[in-house]
Amino acid sequence: MELTDSDIKALLNEGMLSADFDEHKEAIEFYDKALKIKETPDVYLNKGISLAELEKYEDALDCYENAIRLDPNDWLTWYNKGVVLASLDKIDEAIQSYDKSIELEPENPDPWNNKGELLNDLGKEEEANKCFDKVDELEEE
Repeated sequence: MELTDSDIKALLNEGMLSADFDEHKEAIEFYDKALKIKETPDVYLNKGISLAELEKYEDALDCYENAIRLDPNDWLTWYNKGVVLASLDKIDEAIQSYDKSIELEPENPDPWNNKGELLNDLGKEEEANKCFDKVDELEEE
């Protein structure tokens, strides 16, 4: 019996449900089963999120890279890649990921905020404040 896209969706949903209950190892098992059927950016993104929750940052980064290879225009993948890069102290790369996320979804305050935090940590207060001003503007809308 050949597995289909609906099977992938079911496995993805099972993984996401497991992740919602902080069962990330179980979630990863579902994601891996889905990836054996077909590589999709959504499965790689969610597997990366679970790996990051388990502090397996390099593995999470690999998943985000695969998701980006399949869909380079997903702002959420770029955002999560930035989070992981920041956790790995790859600050310049994290800022670049947040910039790409902002380019793709400029009305979302989260990448603006995280970029601002990193710039602030680097002592670039003026640039950081521009990001925080943008966050305030977006949250008022």
